[in-house]
Amino acid sequence: MATTRRGRQTSLGDGGAGPWPRVERGQLAAWLLKMWRLYGEEDILTIRQLAAAVRTPPVDNATVSRWENSRATVPTAALRQYERLFDLQPGELVAVVTALGRERPTGRRTARPCDELLDKCLDRDPVSAAEWADLTVSLTQPRRKLPRPTWDFLVHRLLTEMCLSVGWRYLLRLSALQRVHRHPVGGAALVAATEEFVTEPACQLIIDPIALLAANPTASRRLFRLLSKPRNEAEQLGALFAWAARPPGAPDLVRRLEAISRELHAGASTSPPVRDAASDVLAALFRHRPGARTAPLGKAGEAVFDEVHGALLKVQTRRHEPDLLGGRILRQALASTDSDLRILTVNVLHASPFRGVLADTVASMLSSGRTRTGSAMHNVLVDLLGSLGDARHRPVVENLMWQGAARDAAAVALAHLPGRTDLRLWHHVLTAQPTGGSTQRAALYAVGMKGDRDGLRLLRAHAPVVRARANWWLRLPAEASAGAAL
Repeated sequence: MATTRRGRQTSLGDGGAGPWPRVERGQLAAWLLKMWRLYGEEDILTIRQLAAAVRTPPVDNATVSRWENSRATVPTAALRQYERLFDLQPGELVAVVTALGRERPTGRRTARPCDELLDKCLDRDPVSAAEWADLTVSLTQPRRKLPRPTWDFLVHRLLTEMCLSVGWRYLLRLSALQRVHRHPVGGAALVAATEEFVTEPACQLIIDPIALLAANPTASRRLFRLLSKPRNEAEQLGALFAWAARPPGAPDLVRRLEAISRELHAGASTSPPVRDAASDVLAALFRHRPGARTAPLGKAGEAVFDEVHGALLKVQTRRHEPDLLGGRILRQALASTDSDLRILTVNVLHASPFRGVLADTVASMLSSGRTRTGSAMHNVLVDLLGSLGDARHRPVVENLMWQGAARDAAAVALAHLPGRTDLRLWHHVLTAQPTGGSTQRAALYAVGMKGDRDGLRLLRAHAPVVRARANWWLRLPAEASAGAAL
């Protein structure tokens, strides 16, 4: 099952080296901030005007210029000023830029006391992603002490909400959990919660918690066990995604991981998702080599790129000089051989001023039938619309479900788009035409991610293959689903 918020996203590339070097994380963050200055208001903002608007912390023209040229890390407080200035949701830019600057954290060194937020979490009230970020910064301060049972409750709830979140809300909760991993008591509680979470046989959200273990320096043994002796494919995929995101540094661990990954990649019985994930790990281990670039798109892929890039250029009318990164960023979102960076690139496009234009273009391509249903190009577009679209794009994807075209990819995209789908569609998917277990599992993921309890009951009644997993979704706390959307 493809996913647009983590791990692996469907790619048009063929895995080979290409002439397009990747856009690095710092360049992605710098491009995003510069595009908001140029296109976030009706009139272009100069660097001087933006510097005057960002008052916490006070900055000068040179500082803004360094931000836009990826020569300096943007403080979290300044990112919040951007969010207020351009009427973005609290935490949206913070989440994406923080994820891009993983090796250079943008979090504050100090945090205001969050006793009210702590009480809110313990009382099971809905908690937003931005509030979780504030709370974990406060709770991981050296002088702040919290008993282990409280940590156990908090990390289990936060872990559940992370798995139910999409887009920047997912990234913000992920960074909060990575922060907890570095805390001695909180980190131990999180490892225990992760183990409990993924050992539930009916759990459908295994990959993300396992991949999170890569942030824990003591988790190497667990991850290698999941690679060599997994109980199911999801555990193995989670371990591969974890190592692809954060390869080990010790030479002996690198050699061991390379050997396992090569064996999985070459194995005759290896499934395509595991083979692709093993390829990502090998690319991550040797990212300094020229092979870790953007793969060739092919003729069909180039046509997709040209149309989407053309839509971007059409709205970029205020620049006095061409946008040298925009095209490379789009190409990276479609075909980068680095799945971790590819998914972050898609999140950058979602957080940019051009999200709506790009989503409308992709929706138009899907609606017009200009792509062959079931082709790699078609699945990429469905996946991309699930990442970039909003509620008004749901009918485009739902129509693919009614027609029986690319149902699995469409169901996953519906899980990530805002809004809900009418029960009649899910009933049609289950009863109007024969469907395989993969489609039923994709439909279950879509209704489960939305907290659609009526849809879950429908699936439980009509799809025996997913009955146990539907019950698992129904047992999740209601506040987790409510908070995941905030």
